[in-house]
Amino acid sequence: MADITAVIFDLDGTLVDGSADIADAMNKALMKAGAEPVTTEQVASYLGGGPRILVEKCLGTHRARLSKDAVQEVLEDYSAYYRAKPASKTLLLDTAATAIPKLIDAGVRVGICTNKRTAIAQEVLEAFGLDKFIGAIIGSDLAEAPKPSPRHLLNTVSALQVDPAGTLYVGDTHIDSAAASAAGIAYAHVGWGEDNVPARHRLKTFDDLFSII
Repeated sequence: MADITAVIFDLDGTLVDGSADIADAMNKALMKAGAEPVTTEQVASYLGGGPRILVEKCLGTHRARLSKDAVQEVLEDYSAYYRAKPASKTLLLDTAATAIPKLIDAGVRVGICTNKRTAIAQEVLEAFGLDKFIGAIIGSDLAEAPKPSPRHLLNTVSALQVDPAGTLYVGDTHIDSAAASAAGIAYAHVGWGEDNVPARHRLKTFDDLFSII
């Protein structure tokens, strides 16, 4: 493996826990559609595949029988509610607040590859003052194809203008692992993520990154 010159992070479930804000927005959209609400815990378990898949899973929880047009309406309502308040209850995870600046100080480029929409990801990072450290944010709306497609991660590598061989991707789900594997990029899995996920590296804390780079 080449020396690490770039670290790309997933966002939800990896750097931040945004499930409470997402659940609030989703339940407003579900209520408007006449569907039953979902819990924050359910939302957390559904994250990773992007907003449309999230809406479909939330509706599927209660076997809601809605047309494609109705699903699209819930998606649009959810997106609008979430854009309005994307980080009021969101929590920064582990040592992200200190580890990311330290990576920059070590000469490592930092990017974000997330199935969240790019503008919302930017707002969440701004809420924690981390946006100034991020060289590229590629959400699902800017990717040629979203994760688990390797093109999403490779789009982020390209935006950072770094070598894939010297890049490490950090995530929390099977989707993240699959994207990295298909892209030929080394993958590090956070200890608070999904169980039994293939990974080259396992992080008990973000501070473990400094023993890798």
